[in-house]
Amino acid sequence: MGGNMLDVEFRILDILSRGIGNVLSINRIAKKVRSEYGSGDYKNIYVAINNMSKRNIVKLEQAGNASLVSINFENYMIIDLLSEMELRKKGVFLQNRTEMQILLLELDEYVYNLDMLQSVSIIEPERNAKLNKADFLVQLKKSDNHRMAYAAKTGIYKKLYGLQMIHDMRINVLVLEDGEFSGLVKANEANPVREMLHDKIVISGQQGFWASIRNEFIKGTKIKVKEGQTHPAKIPEDVLVYNLVRFGYTEFGPVVKEAEQVCIEYTIAAIIFQKDERRMDAIPVILAKNTKKTSYDLLLFISRKYGFAGKILGILKSLRNLVVHARMVVEEPIKLLEAIDTEEVKPDEKRMRDRLRLYHVTR
Repeated sequence: MGGNMLDVEFRILDILSRGIGNVLSINRIAKKVRSEYGSGDYKNIYVAINNMSKRNIVKLEQAGNASLVSINFENYMIIDLLSEMELRKKGVFLQNRTEMQILLLELDEYVYNLDMLQSVSIIEPERNAKLNKADFLVQLKKSDNHRMAYAAKTGIYKKLYGLQMIHDMRINVLVLEDGEFSGLVKANEANPVREMLHDKIVISGQQGFWASIRNEFIKGTKIKVKEGQTHPAKIPEDVLVYNLVRFGYTEFGPVVKEAEQVCIEYTIAAIIFQKDERRMDAIPVILAKNTKKTSYDLLLFISRKYGFAGKILGILKSLRNLVVHARMVVEEPIKLLEAIDTEEVKPDEKRMRDRLRLYHVTR
């Protein structure tokens, strides 16, 4: 690659890394650099991008009068530059944030000894820090040893739950094994992982994180980061109805039209936000019908983030009692929720049983 990278080049790389899978024009990059960093002269950015292209850091493609730019993941050395970019962002974020430095130091000391650890990212760091919150995405290496993976997840949950108590800060964590992480970043439906990658800092295992992303590109995987966070309470009714049908729950009355696909975990959260007891019946049905499609790690993260983990614990325990094929898959999330002292909210199990029979999940 040759030569040290300039600040403007790292800023360009940062903007491109926030929109993985989306090509941006030079003009659009200049606007985003100005928005994110407060300054960004078009001419300097134009020159920097052309220099980066010559050194195979980025790809340039012509589309009419526009030059479209993307990260060149075919270049193996890109991992080192992206890792350095993350370290720079981490340094800027932690400057003058003593409490956050202590929190991350304590987390680093814990995860340092985890053989399964791939990476740790802090999500929407600036925004959440102002709200006295911290959201983490922890990526574990793929393993055939399920017991070891479960032990690692439990330990991380307990550690961050303990740090939440010590630092008097709201902390949420999503722990995913590499295969599950890969499945979510390439999914066509809206989900938190695709959204997290737009605004994150990899605080540990930077090379592991970017190596996993690069590997997906080399395999030809279509990754497309989604800008902005989906709030379950704001999912439109037509989108919710469409996705309920997609997951096997049809209601009498609403006209179903094709709409945006959102993950089952967001769909469940949207139902809970509506506080409609009739529609709450859909949750155990779609969970029972989609045991293999559901990411229980994602469901736990969303339920804790939006404050309904107790309801999910109650539903999962009832599913364990009522649905034979669900018993094995819900056991682990039940134990994880119990490990962080989640207070169960018990559902009406008789009503749930009747609804499951109506939808032919049980006899």
